[in-house]
Amino acid sequence: MCAGIRSHHPCRFQALLSPVLMLLALFGLIVSPACFAVDNITLLISEDGPAYNEFASQLNSLLANSNKYTIKTIYLPSLKPEDLPRNAANHVLVAVGTPAMNSMAQKPPAMSVLNVMVPRDSFHKTARQYGRHQDPHRFSSIYFDQPWNRQLALIRYALPGRNRIGLLMSKDGSEMTVGVQAAAKEFDMQINVETVTDDSELLPALRRLLGNSEVLLAMPDATIYNRNNMPSILLSSYRQKVPLFGFSAAYVKAGALAAVYSSPAQIALQVSEVIQGLPAHANLPLPQYPRYFSVSVNTQVSRSLSLDMEDESTLMRKLKSSAERAQ
Repeated sequence: MCAGIRSHHPCRFQALLSPVLMLLALFGLIVSPACFAVDNITLLISEDGPAYNEFASQLNSLLANSNKYTIKTIYLPSLKPEDLPRNAANHVLVAVGTPAMNSMAQKPPAMSVLNVMVPRDSFHKTARQYGRHQDPHRFSSIYFDQPWNRQLALIRYALPGRNRIGLLMSKDGSEMTVGVQAAAKEFDMQINVETVTDDSELLPALRRLLGNSEVLLAMPDATIYNRNNMPSILLSSYRQKVPLFGFSAAYVKAGALAAVYSSPAQIALQVSEVIQGLPAHANLPLPQYPRYFSVSVNTQVSRSLSLDMEDESTLMRKLKSSAERAQ
C-alpha cells in the first residue's frame, strides 16, 4: 500500500503519475528551487560620479570572485525601458543613489530593488509616496547614514562630558528627531533642535543653536547641509568653538571635527554579502543601517579648538567594541 495518496488504487495512480512528471521535467515545466537563485544583477547608477563609481567597481570585483553572477551596469540618464528584465525571478536591481531609487520606485514592482547610498529618511519617504513600503522584501535599502547610537557614541568617546547636542534641520527632516531623541536617552544627552523653513532663517537658527549646544551634529539633510551652506555653518561653529560632527570623510576634510561613516567600498561589501545570501526568488532583507564603518578626525581642527582627543584608531576600536556589546 502506498502512503500519502488517497485512491482506491494508489500504487497504480503513482505508476501513472511518474511518466507525466518525467515528461514535464523533460520540457522544462518543472523547475527546481535552485534554478530561481539570484544570478543576474543590474546596477542602476544615478550619475557618473566618483563615489558611485567606487561602489560599482568594488561590488563588481567582489561578485566576480564567485563566477556566479552576470552583472550589468546602467547609468540612469541613459536608462531605456528594454534595459530592465521582464522575467525578474532570479534578478536583483541595485539602485545607487537617490535619483535611481526614485526612478525605480515609480516602476511596476517586477523585481527586487535594493537601494544603496541613500539617506534613511529619503528612502522611507519615497517608499511611502509610491506605495513600496508595503513589501519591504522587494524594495529595501542599506542606508547611507549611520544609526543614531553610533553617532552619539562617537561624540561621547571623542568629547566626554559634552552632553548638549545641537541639530539643525529642515522641515522635511522633522521625522528624524524621534530616533535621535530615543538614542540620546541611552547616553543621558540633551538634543536641541532648530528647524529651518526658509534659507533666510538658516543663520539666525544656527546662532540660536550654537548658543545652547556643546556639539553640532550634522545629518544628511541636503536642504541644510549642501555646498552653498556648509562654509557658513563650519565658520560659525568654529567661531563659537562648538565642534561639528559630520557624516562623511569629505565633511571632515572640509572642517568638521570628526565623523563616523561608511565608504562606498564598505557599503559594497555589505551589498555583496546580502546578494550572496539571498534565498530563492530574491526576497531581500529588511532595510538596514551600514554594518561596516570608519572614523575620521580632523586633527588640525582639534588643535585649533584646544581639544584633547583620542586618535582615530582608538575611537574606532571603542565604537566597534560598543557595537559588539549591543548585539
